[in-house]
Amino acid sequence: MRLTLGSLTALRITRAIRCGKVGASLARRCDMLPPDPEPLRRWTPKRIAEQLAFLGKAGEFSATCPLDVLVPEKDLRLQVAGAKSTVVSGTLPRGSFVDMGNGIAMSCPELLFIELGRVMDPIDHVLVGMELCGCFSRAAENPRNGEAVYSIVPVTTVAELRAYAREAHEVRGSQHALAIIDLIVENAWSPMEALVAALAVLPIDKLGLDLGPIGLNPRKELGERLSRLSDAGSRVPDIMFRGTSVGLNYDGEDHFRLSEIARAAVALDRDPGNSALAREFAKAMADSRSRIVADKRRDRDLMLLGLTVFSITKEDLLDRGGFERVMGQVVEAIERTERRDLLAQRVALGNERISQARHGLICSLMPGLPGTRGITDVQELGISFEEAVVRFEAGEGDPKIVSVVSD
Repeated sequence: MRLTLGSLTALRITRAIRCGKVGASLARRCDMLPPDPEPLRRWTPKRIAEQLAFLGKAGEFSATCPLDVLVPEKDLRLQVAGAKSTVVSGTLPRGSFVDMGNGIAMSCPELLFIELGRVMDPIDHVLVGMELCGCFSRAAENPRNGEAVYSIVPVTTVAELRAYAREAHEVRGSQHALAIIDLIVENAWSPMEALVAALAVLPIDKLGLDLGPIGLNPRKELGERLSRLSDAGSRVPDIMFRGTSVGLNYDGEDHFRLSEIARAAVALDRDPGNSALAREFAKAMADSRSRIVADKRRDRDLMLLGLTVFSITKEDLLDRGGFERVMGQVVEAIERTERRDLLAQRVALGNERISQARHGLICSLMPGLPGTRGITDVQELGISFEEAVVRFEAGEGDPKIVSVVSD
């Protein structure tokens, strides 16, 4: 049996490989394998499932999670429950697929990125691009709430995505992909870091702030003289707004490991005479304190380098207006230090209706929340950007937000 998989199925398998759940490589490139049910001469869900068993859960499919199959012509489409066939139109570059073995191929990361533009909102598309070009992978079965894997090698680059989309210009979705590729930033280290970056670079009409270009995790060397005043030779802020001295660091919900202290304290309270538990509690306290000290030293070094790097937390993203307050400070700092006019960004942050829609978008992307996707475009709010400017200058909207981002 031969089969070629694409779109969301290929994304799921790619994530499973990057997370170490499937022992396959993304390096073996091939051309499309036209579907062939031999030796049984017909397709059945059971037979396909058996053929895909080596992919584990990433190869499972159903009516609610269909198998995305690619075919070269419509007469070869599979008439099988739980499978969805797409005819590939346009000339593809050679090596557009990954040979998985066992008669199975799937879209390579560059073709996959084009395909996903047909089924994803812009922010989801940007986030997947940052994941493919980054050092992390979301979980295959539960991308939003599952456990991500970190410190892994990117599977493609912005240059490779762009070159492929240009060569595959006949393929439906390639032009849209080129526009999204311009927003992707390489070297994201985590999903949340990628989310903050995406919100910073997305166009204002897509509820972003159009503050690109940015750099992710750029290493800043202190140099010989300044390193004498530090315990480190360099620092790595999470996000820097290029052409400025302003940046962001994302701090997760348990950055200082306070939960470890709480667990150790509860265990010691139940058995106060246990010396092993006492040592565990002391170790948790020392570890948390060392993390706080390390952060303070990092912040001092960034100031020593002349950089203004704001901290943004999970709580800032969860709180209504929290993202706007932090990014309002970023805008203020950029305008003050770089003498730039960021009125459009001030309006995007200060308009109550835009802020509310953005908060809904953020909640739909945050792990552990029941948020569902709502408005993703300013035009859906029924106001023009010009009208938003008028309302902003008139002081309309949430006073707590406007007071931060306006003079």
